[in-house]
Amino acid sequence: MKRSPRDSVPYVTLDGSLIYEVVRPEFSRVNTVSLAVAEIPPGESTVPHYHLDFDEVYWVLEGRGIVHVGSRSLEVHPEDCVEIPRGSVHWVENDGSETLRILCVCSPPYRHETTVTLGSKRTSRSSSPTRD
Repeated sequence: MKRSPRDSVPYVTLDGSLIYEVVRPEFSRVNTVSLAVAEIPPGESTVPHYHLDFDEVYWVLEGRGIVHVGSRSLEVHPEDCVEIPRGSVHWVENDGSETLRILCVCSPPYRHETTVTLGSKRTSRSSSPTRD
């Protein structure tokens, strides 16, 4: 089956990012992962949150930003990959001038019910980024 982010109806998820779902068990033959493209506008950030029962991997498609995972702040650019183990508090800041687009892979698949948000969107830098 072939599918594109353009085929999905975007929605704002619990962390505040705009999501285009590409692979999800409800409409795919693949049922052990979910895949989506998240968009974060310049100067915006997502809400700090964590997932109770799935791991997440980010692959940066376009833009630049800072991905916070636990106590680490990682500067990211296109083709960077960030691993986010279940239970890790994380959020994303777009400190660039263009939309930050991230491919998000969750295993098992993403579920709102097991995503816990902490507070609200952040606009200030909480720590200096490091490059991995």
